[in-house]
Amino acid sequence: MLLEITPRASQSISLTPLIDVVFILLLFFMLSSTFSKTRQLELEATSPGTQNLMTEVNRLLLLTENRADLNGTIYTVDSTTFSQQLSAIANADGAVTLAAHPTVRVQQTIHIIDSLRAAGIVQLDLSPSVSE
Repeated sequence: MLLEITPRASQSISLTPLIDVVFILLLFFMLSSTFSKTRQLELEATSPGTQNLMTEVNRLLLLTENRADLNGTIYTVDSTTFSQQLSAIANADGAVTLAAHPTVRVQQTIHIIDSLRAAGIVQLDLSPSVSE
């Protein structure tokens, strides 16, 4: 008994489903990825007790609602008066000790550190959070 094998007609593979899957994956990765620019804060650690005693130390306490207490005077963080005070501290080669209220967000603290650096203040000490 002989079996007859009939040749099969060759079927072409359709690329349309593959293109659809690639397009869906491309959309997924484009929409799920973030394009925010990340930065690093360069902080230099010093050992305790190494601060120069000749340097004037200014206390800066971050408060809620975009306010800051600088040496007992409350300022709005984005005000020109606050920027002028920071510039005066920088011109006097003063040091700043920065503390924050527990409800202040980290991004607000980073914004203040950027403001201090932009004003020219190079001596910055970070203090634990304090309550009002």
